[in-house]
Amino acid sequence: MTRRAVWYLMLVLVLLLAWTGMASAQGDVVELWYMGWAWPGDQPQEPRLEAFMEKYPNIIVTYEYVEAGQFNDRITALAAAGTLPDVLWIMDDNMYVYNQWVADITEFLENDPTFDESKFWGNSLDPMQIRGRYYGLPFQLQASFLVANLDVLNYFGLRLPQPPWTWDELWAFCQRMNRPAQGYYGMEDPWMFWAFMPAAYYDGVTWDALLYDGSRLMMDDPVVAEVLKTAIRWEKENSAVSIGLADGTSTNPWENPAFNEVYGNTSPWMQNKAAFHVGWSWSFTWWTQNYESQWDIVPYPSGPVRQATPIIVDHMGISPTTKHPEEAFTFLRWMSYDPDGWIARMQVEAPCPYSMPTVNVPEAWELYFSNPNVPPGMRLVYETLEGGIIDPNRYTPELGYVWDNFITPARHQVRLGAAAFDDVMPVAIEQANKYLEEAWARVDEKLDAALGK
Repeated sequence: MTRRAVWYLMLVLVLLLAWTGMASAQGDVVELWYMGWAWPGDQPQEPRLEAFMEKYPNIIVTYEYVEAGQFNDRITALAAAGTLPDVLWIMDDNMYVYNQWVADITEFLENDPTFDESKFWGNSLDPMQIRGRYYGLPFQLQASFLVANLDVLNYFGLRLPQPPWTWDELWAFCQRMNRPAQGYYGMEDPWMFWAFMPAAYYDGVTWDALLYDGSRLMMDDPVVAEVLKTAIRWEKENSAVSIGLADGTSTNPWENPAFNEVYGNTSPWMQNKAAFHVGWSWSFTWWTQNYESQWDIVPYPSGPVRQATPIIVDHMGISPTTKHPEEAFTFLRWMSYDPDGWIARMQVEAPCPYSMPTVNVPEAWELYFSNPNVPPGMRLVYETLEGGIIDPNRYTPELGYVWDNFITPARHQVRLGAAAFDDVMPVAIEQANKYLEEAWARVDEKLDAALGK
């Protein structure tokens, strides 16, 4: 054999070995550890995981459920041991970043030509885009709206209002059904209007009249203050829970004896005594299985500034300790914005998909709408999602503390008639904003230490 032939044979062998090695690597089975707080009985992960693994047979994903109240403690312990899950749900956006529990995925997104920020709803990407870098992506989306008891509307000879409509029109519409002596009301419990109404009247705020960046509550603005006073009037003057607030003895009107005397332990809405209540899209399956009344949903009304649909988004990230970052990102991508992922999830999650698609994939949405457990009014809510406003609790530090210690006590005084709004709320808001400023300063200091200034 000539030297040229020997050299050629060696080259062929080298290339063959290289190709065999790559093929073997591509075919290697990789196991991913995936952790979240989705209770298996309510949000089973198996159907979506099986659909993913059918498309990616070399990636095995094992889900571990941890109770929401224990989730942060569990992650803290795993981080200390250096054994974080490959992919994990994110409960506190800033904390997970400054503790380095989730990895920077910006390069993955920059190298993916299918990633399109405009496909996501509202400001749902913002919470995990910290200092210009991405640390997580939305993978579940829920929306709030009004659930209408059609039997009650029919009883009063009324039709379900259709958009566009206003908050003033909703107020007048509900008053047409109020019959206190018989226990009939248009609205059951408008507690959440306090959180949801301001964004329709004041631009630049999300829930609770909080600026989008979470830096300041705008409840001291004159326009917002009037909206909040109206939200309390809803409770006290134009809803079933007004019965439980009338004597000023109980901050929870549902536990007031006067309320229980009229409705017992059953929801006025479920007794065909109230036409509307606040609802969320995660409840469709339960409602279909348990509601005896005919029902549908309708988006919240519009205010002078806009129609603002509240949305809740769960984010998911990759741990910096994963040994399989490419495969972990493949799973994260499939769960977040891959059209094929959403099309598959809409078909396999039963009896109703727990989440709406986080991105605008028409084929996936049509599958969602065609599910018999999704009410017709969901198409109207879908039309409002581009202007959706995201729950700020996951990205605003210590917002729960601010509510519990400053805002809620003052609000209770107003609801119970013990004080006027203008006497107690300005002080509470000043204290709340001071605390928020200090909380953000603590977060920024920790982010500086973890990411650099």
